[in-house]
Amino acid sequence: MNKHPAIVVITGCFNSGSMFTANIGLDENRSVRAIPGRIDAPLSVGCNSLIAAGAKPILSAQDLLDEFRLYDSRP
Repeated sequence: MNKHPAIVVITGCFNSGSMFTANIGLDENRSVRAIPGRIDAPLSVGCNSLIAAGAKPILSAQDLLDEFRLYDSRP
């Protein structure tokens, strides 16, 4: 088991608890991932901001499975 698992932010306003948690994770050198959302949705501002700042986006279920190494997706 990974000692420092990634943090995946699904939704959150800019000053939300999700963003607070993501920032703590960054301070603890954890990997932060975010699911992008619509640019006009208030609950997507946090995720989109994290991605703009360098967080890796989760764009598919495979990305999520690979991130948490739930199974080997190599052929």
